[in-house]
Amino acid sequence: MNELSENTLKSLKIIEPNKLLILKQLYRCREDVCGLDLARDVGISKHLLSYHIKQLKELGVIEDARCGKRKNYKIVDLEVEKVKSILKALEVIN
Repeated sequence: MNELSENTLKSLKIIEPNKLLILKQLYRCREDVCGLDLARDVGISKHLLSYHIKQLKELGVIEDARCGKRKNYKIVDLEVEKVKSILKALEVIN
């Protein structure tokens, strides 16, 4: 059996409805988004957002920056095209 590449495994871990919604929103904004705004826009609780954000950060797909007491999130610059490809392949975006 062929071993899956690291990139393929990473892509498969992203394919989860809430993660895709988070990435879709971050992709559309193209700038830092406050976590509270992101949770509201995606329609999930801040605790669930935090859970998925942690996993996406561990995968190296998103990064955060502190702004006072809040955290802002964005897709890592080097990952934008990969995220776009995944979202398009899954018909999450046009």
